[in-house]
Amino acid sequence: MNYLKWLGKELRSINAAGGVMLAFIVGVQLAFYLSAPITGLSTITLVATLVGSACTVYMSLGKPINGLLGLISAIGFIYINWSAGHYASVLDQVVFVALIDLPLIFTWKTWGHKIENGVKFLDKTGWVLTLAFILAAWYPMMMAYTALGDTNPLWDSIVLIIGAMASLYVFKGYGDSYTLWLLSDFVNIALWVSALFAGYSASSLPMLLTMSFYLATAVYGRFFSIWKGRKNTNSIKSVR
Repeated sequence: MNYLKWLGKELRSINAAGGVMLAFIVGVQLAFYLSAPITGLSTITLVATLVGSACTVYMSLGKPINGLLGLISAIGFIYINWSAGHYASVLDQVVFVALIDLPLIFTWKTWGHKIENGVKFLDKTGWVLTLAFILAAWYPMMMAYTALGDTNPLWDSIVLIIGAMASLYVFKGYGDSYTLWLLSDFVNIALWVSALFAGYSASSLPMLLTMSFYLATAVYGRFFSIWKGRKNTNSIKSVR
């Protein structure tokens, strides 16, 4: 019962900017949904993209309710990506659930106070090693998913590498995850643009809009929430 009361309080904590952003995405996604044939896939896509968009808004506000919202949207995204043949993105969502969504759900009472010395940040050496790992892993990962029959291994493999690293950094309490989410969102946009032009997924347009929305919230998180995180030693922010 306390958890349900907490959920209600969290949902009501959205600010005006977040409300406007959500209203926009709901309107556009509903227009996409109603203007195309209504199928099981399109319905799952609608629910997943709307809940996922709400998740990113609450993430950018530093609200731990994004754990539950992220879990719901991830289930939908796993189905969407599997249907599209984006097998690396399926694994990316699984990693996100394991490292971010479930810990947030299980620690809803204490989340935001687990980092005693505030949000951590990588130094230059840490960033060099991070980028070097991403570049080094890209080609072998692409070859592996090509062998597995992924429909778009070039972009899908880098989505997994960057997304998994961002999830790991969030799990370990690094605010630098925002920069990686920005990179991940750009790559996800490229992935779904490719899917749209290739025509192999009916979810391409709604997913492309959602990834663009994620990019906007990541920009907000990178340049506003992280700045506040440097001053607030009792909080950690993350954005998908």
